[in-house]
Amino acid sequence: MKFPGFVRRNWQLKVGCFFIAFVTWVGVVYAGNPPTTRVVSLGVPQSSANIPAPYVLVHTVNNVLVRIGGDQNTLDALSPSELTVTVDWTAVDRAGTYSIPMSITSSEPSIELISPPTSLQVDLDTFISKSVPLTIQVTGPPPVGYERGTEQPTPSTVVVNGPQRELVGIEARVTVNLNTQKANYLASLPVLVYSKGVRLNNVGVNPSYVSVSIAITEDITTRIVAVIPLTTGSPSPGHYLTGIVYTPLTIVATGSRDLLNTLDSVSTAPIPLSGIFGFYTVTVAIVAPPGVTLSQPKVTVTIEMASIPTPAPTPTPSPTISP
Repeated sequence: MKFPGFVRRNWQLKVGCFFIAFVTWVGVVYAGNPPTTRVVSLGVPQSSANIPAPYVLVHTVNNVLVRIGGDQNTLDALSPSELTVTVDWTAVDRAGTYSIPMSITSSEPSIELISPPTSLQVDLDTFISKSVPLTIQVTGPPPVGYERGTEQPTPSTVVVNGPQRELVGIEARVTVNLNTQKANYLASLPVLVYSKGVRLNNVGVNPSYVSVSIAITEDITTRIVAVIPLTTGSPSPGHYLTGIVYTPLTIVATGSRDLLNTLDSVSTAPIPLSGIFGFYTVTVAIVAPPGVTLSQPKVTVTIEMASIPTPAPTPTPSPTISP
């Protein structure tokens, strides 16, 4: 085949110009949208329904990291949903820590997977159920003057499900704070599972809530306190108080410990002194502070009042007679 003269004329120069133009075009294209790579974090499907019985994951499998390559615009617009992680859970055949096959695929053909991981490290154990007694843990006691009595969780045991090695030495607890509780406590509380003091979050509990009742009673005690007669007013004119005799001198007070700790004595109702002459005996009520009961409500008081003596008249001196 013979090319026309204008094609054959200076053909070396024309070929050189073509290659220069092509290289320039490629440079411009790549400068605006250069090829690059990026590391993407992908979630691993690990539903318990996919793991063969009777095995279960001891710990959640972390995301896998995969490096992908492509032009910058494509990677910027890439959604993680376009990358699929597939795990061969059928390869699980024993308890322990080992690797099972996995694969990563992309629905975007212009994306390149750079040395993607082909296996996944898993920690598996046999799935069991265990009945555990329930413990009530009181984190704060009742207020001063109150104490807790009978404690009852309903039900008293729960069933914990999870990896066999995780259920060794476990405790099931409910926590209660009674700092402001002055009446019987009743509530539905969540069940928490612990192993060696560390809370477990990868186990199941049935039931997850239980009813807890705790009896709260006042801390009642007794104390012997003095009785003090309370008088009011002043004696009638011309009289003065010579003595007060009363019985009993002490009584037994009953109440909460915090009230009785500050109670040393109790007073009677006021007894007016005005109008009393000689001996006066009266039965008067004892006033008890709120929340305190007394072994007897009244006391007998005898008041002795005397008259102020009339001063003797001063003698008048006799008149002196002059000689």
